Amino acid sequence: MKRQHIISIVLGGIVLAALLLRVVNLGTNPPAISWDEASIGYNAYSILTTGRDEHGRFLPLDTFAAFGDYKPPVPVYLTVPFIALFGLTEVAVRLPSALSGTLTVLVLYFLVSELFKKSKHVREIALTASALLTITPWHIMLSRAGFEANTALLFLVLGIWLVLRARERPAIFYVSWLPFVLGIYTFNSTRYAGPLIAAACFLFVWRAALRAGKQFVLGVVIAAAALLPIVPHLVSPQARLRFEEVSIFTDLRTVLTSNTRRQVDNFSKVSAVLHNRRMGYAREYLIHFFDNLEPRFLFIKGDGNPKFSIQDAGQLLLVSAPFIVYGLLTLFRDYPGIAFLLVWWLLASIAPTAVARETPHALRIENGLPVYIILSAYGLVMSIVSISRQRIRMLMGIVCILLFAGNFLYFWHNFVNHYPKEYSGEWQYGYKQAIELAKARKNDYDTIVLTESIGRPYIYALFYEKYPLSKFEASKDASFDAAGFYNVYGFDKYRFTREGVGSYTGKTLYILAPKDVPAGAHVVETIRVLNGTPVLVAFE
Repeated sequence: MKRQHIISIVLGGIVLAALLLRVVNLGTNPPAISWDEASIGYNAYSILTTGRDEHGRFLPLDTFAAFGDYKPPVPVYLTVPFIALFGLTEVAVRLPSALSGTLTVLVLYFLVSELFKKSKHVREIALTASALLTITPWHIMLSRAGFEANTALLFLVLGIWLVLRARERPAIFYVSWLPFVLGIYTFNSTRYAGPLIAAACFLFVWRAALRAGKQFVLGVVIAAAALLPIVPHLVSPQARLRFEEVSIFTDLRTVLTSNTRRQVDNFSKVSAVLHNRRMGYAREYLIHFFDNLEPRFLFIKGDGNPKFSIQDAGQLLLVSAPFIVYGLLTLFRDYPGIAFLLVWWLLASIAPTAVARETPHALRIENGLPVYIILSAYGLVMSIVSISRQRIRMLMGIVCILLFAGNFLYFWHNFVNHYPKEYSGEWQYGYKQAIELAKARKNDYDTIVLTESIGRPYIYALFYEKYPLSKFEASKDASFDAAGFYNVYGFDKYRFTREGVGSYTGKTLYILAPKDVPAGAHVVETIRVLNGTPVLVAFE
């Protein structure tokens, strides 16, 4: 059998494994859909059935207002065909991300092949990179939920590969920048990281770009034209409001600390420099930047948010840590240009997110994940091929395979067997069961009161009721608050509350948090998360 055929078979096996790890039991693990997934799903359903989003806008190209968080449009439109095929279900909402994750494994192979095409070990490095991405906890978890970041990562990897490929086929420059544009339409942090990484790619291929001339220039023009529909939103007050909501630069504690310390120092000139608020913000930025590089975050415990980590394993496999370090060092020795590109790629992925108060944040910095994978693959392959004696080299390869397999199996066992029970409450588990209960008993009550204690219940009611947009528009009681968030207080028989029992006309079914159930209430049903803890109680 020819070597190329063997490589194709191995690559096919890797991609198939990636697909299975990302779609098996997709609707039940994670154990419930988040409110963002429900929002994407319902808006896609509304587009499919009416051509309008939940706010009545016809085929919006710039943004979906949703909860007032103004979601990028590509994830919604990508979900539409899956809802057409499978209905408004958890699986339909998650399949775009799962398939994007699988395709990223494949495209990464081609990217690494192009990046290391001068190396005699290029196929081994490329196959190893795809295999490592397949079993990386970070990528598996973000592929198994409807996270926009995961789809944006596919566009980013595709764009980098096309730019590199255009060095030999200049006609590719016509379309090579479009995946970066799609990334901007897909995920908020990619709007900033994507152009920075695209700039690094241009510097990496600038000679080829100049030789291409017309193809390169027209490619840039095409990409710029494709950006035009979203530009008004990017400079809008709504976009600035969402930035200010999470930004460290709107945190007044830094200013108060600066003023207090300067006052203690009697407003001396030295104090004006050392305790200047700009110095304070610079310090905060650096702290948040390096949070995303913490070994504990990367290799030990992962992100503190259980949506992005099982809390018992790092974002990356622990065994990959020494190979990442070795890969970076040897890459600077062997291919300094590639090393600088990868370092820029990683830093550009982190830099925009370091302005946020919540760090480290695995979702926002997923753009940089392939860098760790490429460095690990290069370090792993080079550490093995550098061994001169064949028997020792084979033994080293077997040991490495066993170490990576063992590390992955530890993660996978915990993810499959323990994660759903331990963290179902983090996924707004209970709202689906509450809506199903309400649907079954809807005719028995005049009003159904549902708590907001675990999320945004209105979007779950729309999602699981498959509620027609026209009826929702006709009956909803909703408004945008002063902070720009969209609040739905009720529609049809539903009322949504942050309080306990209130005054409602007619016969009322309450579905509230256990702490809000009054003594002597007639309990209809208790809804529990998967570890048995009560999360919602239905009562009259």
